[in-house]
Amino acid sequence: MKSSILKRFRVHYIPMLVASMIFCLTFYVLWKPPLPAIPFVTYTSGYLSIFFLAVSLLLGPANLILKHRNPISTYIRRDIGIVGGTFGVIHSSVGLFMHFTGRPWLYFVEEAGGGFAIRLGNFGLANYTGLFGVLILFLLLTISNDYFLGKLKAVKWKNLQRFTYPMFLLVVAHSIFYRLNADKEDLIIYLYLPMFLVVLVFQLIGIWIKLKKRV
Repeated sequence: MKSSILKRFRVHYIPMLVASMIFCLTFYVLWKPPLPAIPFVTYTSGYLSIFFLAVSLLLGPANLILKHRNPISTYIRRDIGIVGGTFGVIHSSVGLFMHFTGRPWLYFVEEAGGGFAIRLGNFGLANYTGLFGVLILFLLLTISNDYFLGKLKAVKWKNLQRFTYPMFLLVVAHSIFYRLNADKEDLIIYLYLPMFLVVLVFQLIGIWIKLKKRV
């Protein structure tokens, strides 16, 4: 067991962390003027999170397309998801200090008439989709280990893991609403929508292959 964990760390986690560090360094060098610490961590962790989560959703359909074994859980798919989920939690936690320092509730409500009202608009929708997305991330990170796989049994564990799909939709929606709030639609067109469409197409192909096998 110990050797297996060390092998995963060496083969999976170290390459992903090195790639993430290279991305962060490149981002820091290219962004002019350099960002302060909190925006820098918020942006980079957000981009890394959505990238790794998208990759984790492509592996299953890719196995089916290539006619490889596609078990309920594989360490590589699980580890990529763990890294993506961890970056998502970092993004959400540090992002609370981007605005309203010391008053994080104002991300979700706004002061109105001596009281509070639910914050709507693109900014409010971005925050709520992000909140629900990170809550699902916490669930998925909690059960992404051999202990819960054995405790819950394969079918129940897999059903819970399927919350990955609505979570990814929430993450994409969160990213899009934030770009709309900032009146910057470039990444919506060139990153978020293409990424979502690629994942959707691969998932639909995977579903089609599974249905074809049952016929």
